[in-house]
Amino acid sequence: MGRSPNGKYGFHKTTHLAYVDNDNSWSDSWERWYAKALKRMLEEEERSHGPDDDLKLLTAAMFQKVVPRLLRPLETGGRQIEPCLIHSDLWPGNVKPDAVTDEPIIFDSCAFWGHNEADLGSWRAPRYRLGRPYMDQYHKNIPVSPPAEDWDDRNALYALRYDLLHSALFPKEPKFRKAAMDEMRRLVDKYPDGYEGFASSK
Repeated sequence: MGRSPNGKYGFHKTTHLAYVDNDNSWSDSWERWYAKALKRMLEEEERSHGPDDDLKLLTAAMFQKVVPRLLRPLETGGRQIEPCLIHSDLWPGNVKPDAVTDEPIIFDSCAFWGHNEADLGSWRAPRYRLGRPYMDQYHKNIPVSPPAEDWDDRNALYALRYDLLHSALFPKEPKFRKAAMDEMRRLVDKYPDGYEGFASSK
């Protein structure tokens, strides 16, 4: 939606995902911007649950291997994405019908200029009862960004930010941290060679 006023990723002011403030400082690179946002959520999750040695190892591998592997191809090899204004907290609780017109109203955004697919990260969670049918309908209007074969794991990477937030919100529920770590481990195991493995295969 729309065009970034300076062609960059970010926002002109701080926004919040639940109670977590987001560093929306501008970046020319989507990979760098998203890495910063993911790091912020990992910091908040650790503040809530405390440090964990396995999580530290997974975090390092995510930033060294997974984030570059899944996001750098969006802006290399002749590919590019345009920053668009996204809500970034789309879930059923933030969408209600207007009492008079019955038209849907979307509110409580954590807006920034980013990759449009990042808006679908929260839809992956089973707790919101969204998922593939909604994403398929979305992609009838807005095609998957190339490389299309990375779509599902990119979506998992975007969903991780919300999974970590969910864990941070419930410090007495270790199952949410475990779920986030399980997904991180899956991605780390799948992409041991990082972006270099992708680039060398092309």
